[in-house]
Amino acid sequence: MIFLSLSIFISVLFGISFKFIAIKKINAFQAIIVNYVVAGSLGFLTTSSHVTPINAFEQSWFSVALGLGIIFIGSLFVIAEATAKLGISVAQVANRMAVVIPITVAILFYGDSITPYKIIGIVLAIIAVYLVSHKQKNDANAQKRAWLFPLIIFLCGGIIDTTINYAQRHLLSEIDFDAFLSTIFSTAFLFGMMVLLYQLIIKKERFQLKAIPTGIMLGIINYGTMFFIIKALNSKLLEASTLFPINNLSILTLSTFISVIVFNEKLSKKNWLGIALSLIAIIILGIIPLMILQK
Repeated sequence: MIFLSLSIFISVLFGISFKFIAIKKINAFQAIIVNYVVAGSLGFLTTSSHVTPINAFEQSWFSVALGLGIIFIGSLFVIAEATAKLGISVAQVANRMAVVIPITVAILFYGDSITPYKIIGIVLAIIAVYLVSHKQKNDANAQKRAWLFPLIIFLCGGIIDTTINYAQRHLLSEIDFDAFLSTIFSTAFLFGMMVLLYQLIIKKERFQLKAIPTGIMLGIINYGTMFFIIKALNSKLLEASTLFPINNLSILTLSTFISVIVFNEKLSKKNWLGIALSLIAIIILGIIPLMILQK
């Protein structure tokens, strides 16, 4: 469970980082570009795999990493924008609601078991994220034009989680997963760099030097989020249809509390009810399977 716990902690830290980026008025896209240089380098420097940036394109999983790289940088920019404009809770809810997609795929196509406690936990999870995402009417009116942000985050999050689960099951050896991650990050950097050069050369935008240290910090955290979730999947302690809800709902709950305590985001009674249900769902999906395994 240590890898799952680390995944939750690092992911919460990652989501909060974008709030600080917005507060400090740092160019989020430029910081994201630097972030991917760092995240990609970390993987290739620490890997025990034979895969390098030179021969990565020869791997069976390269096309998957290429596609994920494009989705990564696009979704990360949307998350940054949503966090700045709509708050941490909205961005995290949209991202964590995507748990429905990999759960469904794992049960339908990978043979993950369907049990009463799992069905109850998943239903509670869906209700919980809906309640936490509920906003007061005045907030909803202010956010009418921003409804696309949560939708894009939801779809991208589901595609990323499902594809990583597929790659882990069918394409990757245990020693190649960090090289796989680094290839994704490097691909995201290359696509982002093309956009950044267009902004700097054609649109004459300025590069913020303060985006560099921010991006370095973000890159270390970003690599950690993916590293620990794949480690948790490889541990085989929990099925994917159980692990993803625990991971996502825990991140959602912690992020929501931090958004209230640190950033003074307002929550309604429905939001608090959603948090309570998410905790119950975590217990049902996480504690019960472990108790069964120990019998």
